[in-house]
Amino acid sequence: MGSHPILRVAAWVLAWIVILNGREALADRLDLIQKRGTLIVGVKSDYPPFGMLDANGRLIGFEPDLAANLARRLGVQLQLVAVSSTNRLQKLEEGAIDVVIATLGDTSQRRQIATLIEPNYYASGVAVVAPPNAHLSSWADLRGRKVCATQGAYFNRSMAQRFLLDLQVFNGTRDTKMALRDGRCVAWLYDDTGIVGLLNDPEWASYETPLPSTMISPWAMAIAASEHGSQLERAISDAIADWHRSGWLIETEKLWGIKPSRFLADTHQLWIQTSPDGSPVCVRLANGEWAAECRNKSLLTSTDVGGLQHIGLLIKEWTGFNLTVLYDAYDRNLFLSGLWRTVQLIVGCIVGSLVLGCLGALVAEGIPWLRGLVRLSAAIGRMTPPLLLIYLIFFGVGHIVVSRYGWTFDGSVIAILCLSLYTGCAIVYTLLEACALLKKQEPRFVLGWRGLPRALRFAYAPVIAALVNAVKATGMASAIAVPELISASTAIVAEQGNAAVMMNVLMIVYFLLVMGVVRLFNYLERRMLQYDAR
Repeated sequence: MGSHPILRVAAWVLAWIVILNGREALADRLDLIQKRGTLIVGVKSDYPPFGMLDANGRLIGFEPDLAANLARRLGVQLQLVAVSSTNRLQKLEEGAIDVVIATLGDTSQRRQIATLIEPNYYASGVAVVAPPNAHLSSWADLRGRKVCATQGAYFNRSMAQRFLLDLQVFNGTRDTKMALRDGRCVAWLYDDTGIVGLLNDPEWASYETPLPSTMISPWAMAIAASEHGSQLERAISDAIADWHRSGWLIETEKLWGIKPSRFLADTHQLWIQTSPDGSPVCVRLANGEWAAECRNKSLLTSTDVGGLQHIGLLIKEWTGFNLTVLYDAYDRNLFLSGLWRTVQLIVGCIVGSLVLGCLGALVAEGIPWLRGLVRLSAAIGRMTPPLLLIYLIFFGVGHIVVSRYGWTFDGSVIAILCLSLYTGCAIVYTLLEACALLKKQEPRFVLGWRGLPRALRFAYAPVIAALVNAVKATGMASAIAVPELISASTAIVAEQGNAAVMMNVLMIVYFLLVMGVVRLFNYLERRMLQYDAR
């Protein structure tokens, strides 16, 4: 049986009173903090030097210092509460704390359950700890080598795919440390901010972080989701902006002996940058948001930007296609750089293949006693898979040369050489067969410098087919860390997770490149036919 109508109305009114009072309390959170006289901030206690306990059990560190400065700005006392990665947002939503400053990565998923404040105040990335004299100068130096990793780290899979690492995954940091010390791997893949605390330990003082951090993830301070647009959000946001402009965050970083952050340096330069008219670049817009240039680029929407970025984000919002090469400047530059390197590889392989093929054919025909050797070499070259050849030269011969003489060779040069050798051997056979057919037609035909153009025209179709195959094979250069299209696309996928979109973009671009090369050769063929007709 249903309840009495009067009781139902009373319950409805009571519920609305509770909701409205709750909204008012949340909307007036800054007033509540000032009336209370205390700002309650959740910080880490187990993440030195960002948040840790001192000898007296007090919470200290980089982030507690940020909380103390914020409390002073608000004119209240500070109460620090230890939180963990698993309970920090829960405590925030329960109202047990006012603000979270606890190494919280700024992601779209977390923005759905809390108000993450911009600008971001710090950032972390992935780096490696290596023993002294590890001789690591780039991430490519780790390709194919044993690298220690800790089970459950979010970046393990992405980094292994991106740099072809041979990950040795251990259950916890203790086991991983022991494996690194025992020499079971050349380096330890870990969060760069966690490495800071590790290297402060005297036992690890001789170890180093030789490579720049990658997969950078900005950190944000957080307040309850219902406080979006509140006075508290505005006050904290203004404080962080002032910290960036003044360089106070950089000074605090130095105070705690933290390795200088590229993120803080770049952000400081951005926030002191001015427009041609002298006004700051980083200002609030009419809607209260910061200018798009000064926000977390990965979380912008099409309404925040214009031009090519607007188009790219609009496509993402309408279709779900995450074309970061359109709206993300870093990904776009990376992709275009890879495209330019691929074009260089294509040109180098075409020229190299033609030179080696023509020279091989000329030597075989011009020096009879070398004919058998040239044909044997060409046969071996044709039958050796080009990828195997690249590995043999780069990791086999290259390792011997580097270890004995200290000489290093650019991966692009090795890729061009190997692909040119493979394709050139095919062209040698093609030209020799064309020469044999021409001799049947014209017994006096000689394959010299004058006869070479005729042999090339006669064998035009198979020669072009071999060169087109060389163009398609340039992607193999990614196997030895040459930053061409496939390597650039893989790096973008590792960062963004948009594998399906980038693979389709890659396929379309390669199709256009091959079509462009075919059209060019077709044009040359028409020109040769016109020349012969004369």
